[in-house]
This record gives sequence, C-alpha cells and structure tokens, in this order.
Amino acid sequence: MLSTETWPRPAVRIWTVAQRFQKFLVVGAVGLGVNQGMLVVLHDFAGLGLLMASPLAIVASMIVTFMLNEVWTWHDRGSGRILTRALPYALINTGGLVINTGLLSALVDQSGMHYFVANLIGAGTAAVWNFALNNAITWRA
Repeated sequence: MLSTETWPRPAVRIWTVAQRFQKFLVVGAVGLGVNQGMLVVLHDFAGLGLLMASPLAIVASMIVTFMLNEVWTWHDRGSGRILTRALPYALINTGGLVINTGLLSALVDQSGMHYFVANLIGAGTAAVWNFALNNAITWRA
C-alpha cells in the first residue's frame, strides 16, 4: 500500500481524485453493461425505438450506479439522508442522459453508425460529465 502521509497536500488531493475516478470507472463499466443490455432488450426484443429505449436503459443503469457509487466510490462522503445525494445524482445524470441519447441519435441518424457502438461513445462522453459534477456536487468533500 502506498503511503501519502509525507506528500504535499495538492499531490494527495490529485491522488485521491485519481483513485476515486478509477472506482467510478469500474462502477461505470457495470452501469454500461446494464445500459447496453437493457438497450438491446428494449430495442431489439421489445421493439421500442432508440429514443424511447435509450433513456429507459440509462435510468436502469443510473439506479445501479447510484447504489454502487454510494457504497463504494464515495463511501466516505455520504452522510445524512440518502435522498440528499440521490436527487442531485439524478439531476446531474439526467444531463448525462441527454448527452448520451443526443450523441446516440446523431451518430446513428447522421453517420449510420450501429446503435450499440454509438451508445458506447455517448456513454463515455456522458461519464466525464457525470463524474466531474457528482464529485463536485453530489458527494462533495
């Protein structure tokens, strides 16, 4: 285990954010699996259009990722009622939902990209937004 006790405060802060971002990426990979799986089920099997299936799949993944982030990524920052973190998380991730769905739609409609690949690009872009804002607002230090 690496000890940061003798490090300057700014270096410790960068190290902590980097460690937290790694956890966020692992949680995001689980969420992406939920998102992609639900998207396939809703679009290919249930016959929903992408603009209906994508937001539903994202909401399912938001529920899973909120719980995982709450108990693992930001376990040391969550205090008080869970609703005080769930509401900003939902609002921030709704912005991510708009980013993801918008990119998915544009890439499929304008470039003919397969929806599965377009969703990966949208989800990756939204993940940067989601981490930055959730780190600063939802689970602020």
